[in-house]
Amino acid sequence: MTAPGRRSYAVHLSCLLVLVGVMLTGTVLEATVLSEGSIVGTKRRAAALIVGRVLLVAAGAYFLIRRPRVTVVHLGALVPGVLVSGVAGAVLLQVGYRPPPIVSGWKSFAPAAEQNQLGFRGRRIAYAPEDYVIVLLGDSQVEAMALTLDTMPERRLESHLDAPGRTMRVFSLGAGGYGQDQELLALQQYFQTYRADLVVLWQTPGNDIWNNVFKTHMFNRNPKPTFWLDRSGALRGPSESLLQPLADSRVVVASLWKRAFGLPWRDKSWERSLPPPYRPLDHYEGPVQTEWQERWNANLGRMRDENLATEKSHLAVMLAPRSERMQYGLDLTRALTQRIHELVTAHGGRLVILQVDAHHFTSDADQVYVLNKKYYRVSKRQFEANWSDVNRGFDTEIIPVTVEDYRVGPEDGHLNARATDQVMADLAKRLRARIAEKRHASVVPR
Repeated sequence: MTAPGRRSYAVHLSCLLVLVGVMLTGTVLEATVLSEGSIVGTKRRAAALIVGRVLLVAAGAYFLIRRPRVTVVHLGALVPGVLVSGVAGAVLLQVGYRPPPIVSGWKSFAPAAEQNQLGFRGRRIAYAPEDYVIVLLGDSQVEAMALTLDTMPERRLESHLDAPGRTMRVFSLGAGGYGQDQELLALQQYFQTYRADLVVLWQTPGNDIWNNVFKTHMFNRNPKPTFWLDRSGALRGPSESLLQPLADSRVVVASLWKRAFGLPWRDKSWERSLPPPYRPLDHYEGPVQTEWQERWNANLGRMRDENLATEKSHLAVMLAPRSERMQYGLDLTRALTQRIHELVTAHGGRLVILQVDAHHFTSDADQVYVLNKKYYRVSKRQFEANWSDVNRGFDTEIIPVTVEDYRVGPEDGHLNARATDQVMADLAKRLRARIAEKRHASVVPR
C-alpha cells in the first residue's frame, strides 16, 4: 500500500510519453541515427513508426486523463522488473531464435539452375584452351532478369560473334544494383580460377556513380562493400569483402541491436563523410518541366526512392552544375575503372567499356525540372562531360538503341529482347577488329 502524501509522477510520465511520441518522427531519426530514405517515403517502416508513436501518445493520454498514482516506489519497482524481463527475453531469443544472415553485397537472385559457378546469372563457365573468352561485366543489364537465358546479352553477343574457324565463349559477371566496386570484386574472384581474353565493362550511366559512392543500395538498403578515395585521391578499400557476414554476433540480442541501429548508423555516418551534394534552387521564374513531379505523385518507377537531397538517385548525374559530391563520385568511379583495367591487363586481357545510349534527354538544351517546390537544372552537356571525365583514355564504345519500344515495360527501363539483340549485334561488329588483333598477336611465327 502506497504511503499517503507521496508525490505522484503520472503527469510527468504522461508528458514524457507524449513528447517522445510526437518528436520521434522519421525526419528526426534520419537526422540523427538513421540514413536518409530509411523511413521517410517508405511504406512498412513508416507505418510501423506511426503505430508506435500513436501507442506512446495514447499511453501518455491515459496517464494524463486517468491520473493513476505513480510514485517513486512504482518507478523503482519498474527498473528491476524491466531488467528481469529483458534478461528473460534475451535468454529466450538466444535459445530459440537465429537471426537470418546479413552479408555485405550480393550476387544474383536468379534460380540456381540459371547461375554459373560464381553465382551470377548465365551459362556455366567452361571453355577449351583455344577458345576466345569474353566476360560481360556489369549490373542488371548484364543479368537481364526479364529475358530468357537464350535472349540475355551473353548468348546474343556470342551468337553474333560466331563464325567458322573460331570458337567464342561469352560469360556473365553481373547482378542488379552493382557498381564498379562489386564488379571489381566479382572480377577478382573470376580471375582466381578462369581467364579472359576480353572483358566488356557495361556501364549504366544513371546508376553507377551513386552505386559506387554509398554503402547501401537505394531500394532495399542492403549493405555492400564500398571503396573510397583518401585525401590524396588514392583508392582505398573495400570496407569488407564481397558476401562477408555483418552483424553476426553469437549473442542474439547484440546481433539484433547491430541490425536495428549499427548498420543504419554506419550508413548515416558514411553519408556525412561525403562532400556536399547538389543544391537545388528554391525559386525559378522561367519555364519548368513537371515530369518529375508527376512521376513522384504517382510513384511511377519508384520515383519516391530517388533521393536527390543526397544524390542517391539515377537523376543526379544529369544535374548542373556539377556538385562536389558528384565530382567525388566521378573520381571514385574512374579510380575503380582504372583498377579493373589494371586487373584485366595483369591477366593478359583487354578491357572495353560499353555504354548504351537510350536517348534519355528530350532536348540538347538545359532544362529545369520542379520537384516538391525545388528546381533542378538538367543538362545533357553536363551529363556527357561527367562520363567523358570518367572514361577519358579508356577504350570505350557508345552504342545507340535504334529499335523502337526498347524497354521491358513502362516502369522497367531495361533493354527488352529486341533491343538487347540489336545492341549486341552492333557491339559484335565493333569488337571484331579487337578480337582479330588478339588472335594475330597470339600466333607464334614459324
